[in-house]
Amino acid sequence: MGRLFLTSRWASLSLLLTVPLLSLIYLYVNRMNLPALSLETGLDRRIPFVPAFILPYLGWFAFLLAAFVYLAFRDRRLYLRTLLRFDIGLLACYVVYLFCQTTVPRPVVADTSWLNHLVLLVYRNDEPVNCFPSTHVLTSYCLLRAYLSSPGIRRPIRYAVAGSAILIILSTLFVKQHVLLDAVGAIALVEAIYALARPVRIAGLRLLGRVPSQAAVSSKS
Repeated sequence: MGRLFLTSRWASLSLLLTVPLLSLIYLYVNRMNLPALSLETGLDRRIPFVPAFILPYLGWFAFLLAAFVYLAFRDRRLYLRTLLRFDIGLLACYVVYLFCQTTVPRPVVADTSWLNHLVLLVYRNDEPVNCFPSTHVLTSYCLLRAYLSSPGIRRPIRYAVAGSAILIILSTLFVKQHVLLDAVGAIALVEAIYALARPVRIAGLRLLGRVPSQAAVSSKS
């Protein structure tokens, strides 16, 4: 089965369906009306509300799809590892949302421009909860890390993905969908998943009797 996903383009791409399926949990938790605490700090209050950042915030959906599809065509092993880490990260976020719900204070926004209208549209359809860790930041940072680690991807593509990911991460703060600790928590979660992946992979190879050399492990982690 694993070989099928490595050799078949469409089989590997079908795994992207795990993302909307897992997102159903987000939608459920988003409407649960659980008690929530705020992680806002004085530094967050100094970050201005910038409506223009709603564009990269909404562009996250297209970024996610394009980045994963390109990775599936260019480096399928890295694609599968990144998607697995991504899904594990989402599940970890949803567990946190169920047991430690946080919220973000939102500014009063007048519907006086098309950018403000987009912001209000997001606010109306997404409750100000499910904040820590930020899934927008989690997914963006996960893809940024994957692309920067792949020498097989051309440098302009890597930089374009990194730049887009950074813009999306910043957008969560400037449209007041998240606070700094939400972003830091998401990045720390991705790093924790990466740190745990290496010993798990080595243990699995040992069970199969295929322990790679130290150099091979370092290059693939």
